[in-house]
Amino acid sequence: MELVAKSISALGTSIEIKLPIANSALFPLCFGEISRIEDQFSRFKDSSELSKLNRNLGKWQTASEEMLYLLSKALDFFSKTDGNFDITLKSALDNLGYDKDYSFKVKDGMESLPLPPIQQLSSSPIEPNKPPSILIDSNNSIVFLNKEIDFGGFGKGSALDKASALLERNGGFHYYINAGGDIKSRKSKDGEPWTIILEHPDDPEMAIGTIELNNQSLAASAPNRRKWGDGLHHLLNAKTHLPAMDVKAIFIVAKTGIESDAYATALFTAGFEEAISLSKTLPVEMLIVSSQNKMFKSDGFDAKLFK
Repeated sequence: MELVAKSISALGTSIEIKLPIANSALFPLCFGEISRIEDQFSRFKDSSELSKLNRNLGKWQTASEEMLYLLSKALDFFSKTDGNFDITLKSALDNLGYDKDYSFKVKDGMESLPLPPIQQLSSSPIEPNKPPSILIDSNNSIVFLNKEIDFGGFGKGSALDKASALLERNGGFHYYINAGGDIKSRKSKDGEPWTIILEHPDDPEMAIGTIELNNQSLAASAPNRRKWGDGLHHLLNAKTHLPAMDVKAIFIVAKTGIESDAYATALFTAGFEEAISLSKTLPVEMLIVSSQNKMFKSDGFDAKLFK
């Protein structure tokens, strides 16, 4: 099967898609969808729906169906990861210099706004395991935020799901989509398997192994591509608001892109030992490398590791 590859810059990274040449007409559809997602949900775009919500904290605001879905998924991941997946860390990232202008200059902290009284909710009460910074009234398509949010922890994975669904609705069942290390692929009956190289956490020119994906998603998290200053990076521990230092790299395989991306973020930032414990409760397979070069691989992470 003859393949063709094309790429664009979006979502803060390079997005590469590989398709059979017979499906090459689907490239504009996929890249258009990814660009739409960036325009609507990027914290770096002032005109995005996410930025508009962030500019109006402390009051109920109308939200799109897609925004409601992403916020609901974020709360679900928060619960399932014992609070290690948290989309309310935008201010902490900004304060460390990972802001819209990429200033990489540590700033003063920001005060959070108060919550509304519980009686203002027209939907179900706040559940104890939900972060109080986000309230959702799905019946009326409104949300309340008292902290700025950022979808960087699962935005690329969600975009993979959207693009792959678009391909399949249009008859594309053999594809490879790579969004800066977040990968989703599917093999058709007559197609070759997609073999994914697992990048070495200490040297991007080397690999620690390979894995084959078929109708699965892989997400890799490591700080080596986005580091600045004195050991700062963008992967923050949700409980300390500081860069996580206990892990070098993590690779997560899950059914969907949003799951693999979110769980890679959460488990990396949780730390080596907690990540191992949490992974056993989640629908994932995992390979994780600690800062001390300890390695854990779940039984179902079917990779060929190099010696």
